[in-house]
Amino acid sequence: MMSMPCNNPFLRKFFLSWVFVFATAMSLMGSTPPQPGHGDSLQTHGAHGVESKQIPEEEQPSKYIIHHLMDSHDWHITDFGETSVALHLPWIIYNSEQGFQFFSSTHALEEDPNYMVSHDNVYYIQGEVTVDPHEAEAHPERYIVDHKDHKVYAKAQNVTIIDFSLTKTGLQILIVGLVMVLIFTQIARTYKKRDGLAPKGMQSFFEPVILFVREDVARPNLHGQHDRFMPYLLTLFFFIWFSNLFGLTPLSSNITGNTTITAMLALMTFVMIVINAKKEFWMHILWFPGVPIWMKPLMFIVELMGFITKPAALAIRLFANISAGHFMVMSLISLIFILGDYGRSPWGAIGIMPLSIAFSIFIFVVEVLVALVQAFVFTLLTAVFIGQAIESHDHGHDEAHAHH
Repeated sequence: MMSMPCNNPFLRKFFLSWVFVFATAMSLMGSTPPQPGHGDSLQTHGAHGVESKQIPEEEQPSKYIIHHLMDSHDWHITDFGETSVALHLPWIIYNSEQGFQFFSSTHALEEDPNYMVSHDNVYYIQGEVTVDPHEAEAHPERYIVDHKDHKVYAKAQNVTIIDFSLTKTGLQILIVGLVMVLIFTQIARTYKKRDGLAPKGMQSFFEPVILFVREDVARPNLHGQHDRFMPYLLTLFFFIWFSNLFGLTPLSSNITGNTTITAMLALMTFVMIVINAKKEFWMHILWFPGVPIWMKPLMFIVELMGFITKPAALAIRLFANISAGHFMVMSLISLIFILGDYGRSPWGAIGIMPLSIAFSIFIFVVEVLVALVQAFVFTLLTAVFIGQAIESHDHGHDEAHAHH
């Protein structure tokens, strides 16, 4: 029985592959430290005689991952050698002194001596000043530091700048919305042409999903009013689903991993609850029935906190789950460059590459499922919260019992 794994060709190859990966990865332990190149900064640990190179900020994986997840005015798609393929979006700025101003790209905006772009935020400056950069960073309300040139500029204190520009995430939302309009317009036309016939094409794929949202999400939770809320629930479900799938493409998209977007989706659900809530729902919050009078102020605080945190939980849950997938995949890919010492230790990259790619593919497959699950969870909880707000209650008996 103990010799069976060794006689199995698949298990033997699997075992030898892992031995190879482990051995090559461990070979990093005895690799020679890279020689410092131009601009490198080394830190020496005298106890062991090991030198570690300080990675430039622009090459740090954490900086790259955060940059990928953040919104931007430039949609970077890919690189071909030294050539970057990107879509540079225009800037539309309102200046309290000069009114609306239009710039074709970030580069065009930076050519204006009155403006400076830092971390994708635009600032109106008065000019360069002689101030220590560390001291300037301690007073961000007065100064802005250009980390590329290590220069310090004074901010204009009496000028208000409002950015109305369409960002990368905004453009991607429009693309997702356009795709939804094209798909469901075509499905609606198909229903009209094939009335009474079996579904066909896209209709056959999306019809079970639509019926699932209606029968298993809306109908059990909305107390006979499911048809009234189906347009909102379907729009919510497919927008989140399509946005999540768009984020899995190599197009540097992260719509639902943006706190602003998830907060707005949760805010729309909050507005739907407030608009459609019945008197009984507000009585549960303002003057909780069925409890002694001396407990009602405490119950008001508890219910109010629950009323606010429910939509907040929707936003945080969606953001955390989608962002976690992006973090994990990009961190696993970054291991190839970290252990390969950015090209200086090829064996380190080769050693970790099978593991990194295998786990990245696994996480990617999980994320395909998570994309659908998160759309379902957000829509289901939205239906539950709206259902709680429109549900009728009879608390006359409870109130009478409380007085006794």
